[in-house]
Amino acid sequence: MSVEGGFAVDNLARPTQCATDGAGVAVVDGDRTVTYDELDDGANRVANGLRKLGLKPGDRVAFVGRTCLACVELMLGAARAGVVMTMVNWRLHQQEMAYVLGDSSPRVIVTTVEFAASMAQLAETDSAMVIVVGGADTGDSECEWGHDWDSWRRDQSPDCAQMAAAADNTVLQLYTSGTTGKPKGAMLTHRSLAACIPDTVGVWRLDRTSVVLSVLPMFHIAGAGTVIGALWSRSRLIIDNDPSANNMLRVIESEGVTNLVLASVMLQALVESAAAATTDLSSLRTVAYGAAPISAKVLQAAIEAMKCRFVQAYGLTETAGVLCVLDPEDHCFDPNGPPHIVATAVERLRSCGRARPGVELRIIDIRTGGSQPAGEAGEVQARTARMMKGYWRKPEATAEVLSPDGWFRTGDVGELDSDGYLYLRDRLKDMIISGGENIYPAEVEDTLAWHPEVAEVAVIGVPDDEWGETPRGVVVRTAGSMLSPDDLIRFARDRLAHYKCPTSIEFVDALPRNATGKVLRRELREVHWAGRERRIN
Repeated sequence: MSVEGGFAVDNLARPTQCATDGAGVAVVDGDRTVTYDELDDGANRVANGLRKLGLKPGDRVAFVGRTCLACVELMLGAARAGVVMTMVNWRLHQQEMAYVLGDSSPRVIVTTVEFAASMAQLAETDSAMVIVVGGADTGDSECEWGHDWDSWRRDQSPDCAQMAAAADNTVLQLYTSGTTGKPKGAMLTHRSLAACIPDTVGVWRLDRTSVVLSVLPMFHIAGAGTVIGALWSRSRLIIDNDPSANNMLRVIESEGVTNLVLASVMLQALVESAAAATTDLSSLRTVAYGAAPISAKVLQAAIEAMKCRFVQAYGLTETAGVLCVLDPEDHCFDPNGPPHIVATAVERLRSCGRARPGVELRIIDIRTGGSQPAGEAGEVQARTARMMKGYWRKPEATAEVLSPDGWFRTGDVGELDSDGYLYLRDRLKDMIISGGENIYPAEVEDTLAWHPEVAEVAVIGVPDDEWGETPRGVVVRTAGSMLSPDDLIRFARDRLAHYKCPTSIEFVDALPRNATGKVLRRELREVHWAGRERRIN
């Protein structure tokens, strides 16, 4: 058991109970407010309900929907029952959701009304039970698509349900794709998540007086980590699924938000909103941002507007979140002086910061496999107790990225300077990050290739001032085809989540290939990224 900041972490089954503050507000979700005692009661009911349905330790329960109080209760209750919580990206196309549900094989699917009809249809194939949040307004135990969450939860026992959990038991399964284009379930254990909590709470300076705004979806590790950090520090968690700048500014002022975790594109939108100048942001203490770097110009404006601590975070789903942090001191923010960024700090702002306690980093020469000295680029590898257990049902994929001695291949190309700051330069994989969302070219290419007038296709990331980068399809049409860019983009949108779809199409006579026939995506990207210091946004 580890203790940090006045709270204990032994597993992720529950926030540690404190007799003196059980009446403190835990979660605010719209017009619903629950205390820590009430959250504890709800989690016990969920855990006992899952056991009553016959779920055993190691079974999966899936959640499909936007973050809500029920999602938080399910996460805690599943952990207490030893059941693995699988968060499904609700932005996926139904076919993509079907793959994730088929791969994780949940016994129960909990969903919101927004997705209930499609989940009920998918559940018929997988024989899973569907429980719908907000499915019945009459108090009936059944709704149109399945069981009603409130009725089902109310019928369960509130008796203490926490079970002893081994540190290496999987507690949360989040899906991340790879170069094959098929999502992989990263199995995060009690150990890997608990190893992050004291550090997360310390970096964000979370305590019982903190008010944390959660706008990132929980199917992302940053969103799940925000919720976990808030609960285990006994903070007040505000759930809001509208990440628009004006809405976030309104909530910050009305709720006295102290802590925010945002994708860089969201932070930029906040700064550029006209409402920022007239919003009271004095409650803010720490803003964490990541998923993509941000320009010194925008960061300067953010520091001047918000006048609080800023931290940049770098991590992956497979590492349960943060590996490196660029501290407030690296942003040259002095709480006792005027907020500013001095010229000498601009270069450092291009880094991801330094490894956190308990995290080892090394840079490996891509050609020789040897360690690289400071200032030399190679693949970034990490070793930490935060590491995932592996990919669910994919031992070969696990072995490709996780060595027997615990080193994880991030797939990112970077270098460490003499002070230990990590600078990302490129990606070994061809993943595209657009507005904080991971997009995998192979998956998009596979979809576009189904169009009868597409002979060959490659998908690359091209620079975009708003989103960092967006996908571009480079396509060879079949002979005589009159296929237009709009036709192909519409074709993709009928089959993929919109954020994965190309925003532009380029038609070419042939794709560049090497001697073995592999498409040279780097050559396709070069014309768009030439002259830029970073080939990763």
